[in-house]
Formats: sequence, C-alpha cells, structure tokens
Amino acid sequence: MPGQMTTSILFYLAAGLTALGGPYAEIGINGYLDSITWRHVDPLTPGAVLNPIFRGWATETIEYTPSDQTWSGPWNDPAKALGPVTGSNFDIVSLGELTQQEILQGAPPGYITLAFGDPHDQNDEAVIRNGAGYDFAIFENGMISQVTTAAGSLKGKLLAELAYVEVSSNGQDFVRFPAVSLTPGRAGSYGTIEMSNVHNLAGKHPNGYGVCLGTAFDLDELADHPDVVSGKVDLHAVRYVRLVDVPGSGDFIDDAVQCIEPGTGPQWHNYAENHPIYDQWPTWGSGGFDLEAVGVLHEQQHSADINLDGMVDGCDLSSWAGGWLSEFGDENWNSRCDLAGPRSRIDGRDFAVFAAQWRRVERWRAEFMDERANK
Repeated sequence: MPGQMTTSILFYLAAGLTALGGPYAEIGINGYLDSITWRHVDPLTPGAVLNPIFRGWATETIEYTPSDQTWSGPWNDPAKALGPVTGSNFDIVSLGELTQQEILQGAPPGYITLAFGDPHDQNDEAVIRNGAGYDFAIFENGMISQVTTAAGSLKGKLLAELAYVEVSSNGQDFVRFPAVSLTPGRAGSYGTIEMSNVHNLAGKHPNGYGVCLGTAFDLDELADHPDVVSGKVDLHAVRYVRLVDVPGSGDFIDDAVQCIEPGTGPQWHNYAENHPIYDQWPTWGSGGFDLEAVGVLHEQQHSADINLDGMVDGCDLSSWAGGWLSEFGDENWNSRCDLAGPRSRIDGRDFAVFAAQWRRVERWRAEFMDERANK
C-alpha cells in the first residue's frame, strides 16, 4: 500500500470517533483486529484476527435481483455475501446500477435478501436479536479518496455506494430502517460524500485497501414501526436482511421526517422534509451497491465502550471528552458518547454512566481472551 494511502487511512481511523462535518459520526465496526492492541488492522497483516465482536454471519441467499436483468459480470455471485468479512474490495456481489432512462421508466433498483440461521433455535448464533447496542453490521467496499479532483472527489472523503436496509422475521413482512442523507448535491460518477451526513444507509464506511469497517444498525430504531408494534416483524428473531440499492442520482429519497420531531432541537430544519439521496452515480463495472458481508454482533453490556473494542478504557474516555457539552446537531456531537440519551446534551449525567462502567470488560472479549490463553 502506498505511503500516502496508509497515512490517509490512519488519519481516518484516528478521526473516526469525532464529528467530520455532519451529525452522524457513528463508529464503523472493525472487521479485523490486532489481538494484542485491540486496534483496527489490515486483514492481510500477519496476526490479524477476525473481530470477536461478531457472533455470526449471513448463512443463505434467499433472493438476488440485480437492477438490470441483462447486467452481468464477475461480481454477480451472491454467495460472496455469505460468511465472514474478508476486507477484499473484490470479494463482493453487486446490485447493479440504474441508468437515468431506467429510473424515468420506473425500473426498480437491485436488491438482495440474506438469511441468518434458525430463529427458533435459541442457541443459533447467526440469528439477529434485538439487544443492547448495535445488532448487526454491513460491509460494502467503499474507499477513502486519496485525491481531490474536478470530477467531485475530495481527498479524505468517501467514495460511497449506498443501500436501504430492511429486516424481517418471517421472510414476507419487511420493515426499512429510516434513513437520513444530508449530502447537498450530486456527487458524480467519481465523487465523494461526507460520511457523517448519512445515517441508516449501508455503505457509509470504507472497506478495502487495508481498511475494513462495517456500518452498524440498531434494531431499537424500528421499535415504533407499525409492523413491529403489530407483531408482523419480531425484532428478537430477525432472520432476514434485505439490501436495496440506492441509485445516487437524487431520484430516491430518505426518511428524515421520521427521524426527529421538527422543532425539538438544534438543526431541526434538516428534518422538516425528506431529502434526495446522493452517492457515486452513474457507476459501471461492479455498479451500484457492492455487498461484501453482513455480521451479527454480540450484545453490548457496557455502553461506555465507545470504540467497541470490548473494554471501557482511556481510549473511550478520550472520545467521550471530545463530545463534552455538545448536543445533537453540534459538530462535535457523537451518538456513541450520549450515554444518558437519547439525543440529550453530553454532560455530567453521561459521565456518571461512564464512571460506573470504567474498566469493565465485555463478555465476548473476555471469552475470546480465555480461549486464546487455553490454546
């Protein structure tokens, strides 16, 4: 990897827990770790281990329908979305890309539906169940741009292809995560977006060229959905995840009005209406959203483990301090630091939660360490 790319990636990882311009500075979930330092590592680095925060992966493809039925190429094998993440930006299945003509004709975007174990088996580690913290993470193959160009690329920003995310417990009734996209205009074919302007869309974190990060989703955000309240979708037995490509032309919109009540806090005007979603468009080759893997996360016992490395320590304290006295909409606000939330001011109440969890270790990390010690 060129030195310039390494420097840029390290900068991104160091800055990953601070606001980068928008209100959604959600941490990306590390695919691989250095088992000594517990920090992100290139999957190809000797000694790199698959992050033990994952307890399962997609086990079956139920349906794969790329956007254009004539679309084909080396990236149309849905089996590549199964099993653990690899960190390879070529180990992907693409959902295809809609052209402007196809969009005007009403052609549907591509999608893929994956299954996760047996929801009736309480011991099946692959089933997604709503617990404390994030519940699953999706890996695309986005990249951090290394250059600024007249074509819309800004160095340090994300070359992204995004997708809506839907879940189901019976394979028939799906509910969609309410998404937000505050990207102001078209990115172009090789343009970038500010990842902290995006929420609840898969593909907002990079995964390729040594960086392996997944976008995490919390089923709690669907608790008030009518189909969840009625029982059509059981968030404690989610067996299916569907990814639906979002052509980044701006013809497809987000669900901002569902995400915050206008007038209840700073920046509320961003949620008075829904917004067009922009990402790289049009694209070719592995066009549209490129799915690499979907991983099921262990339940988080300690919310103060802000960087999700399994232990509440000085790294978490540093990240939390960076959001001190901020609230949703401020540049340094970070939802991971809002321990007494939701979306409250980061203050002494949050510090009290943090202090009570100081030096606590997540069960999954302790079990992983025990296993290694016994080998």
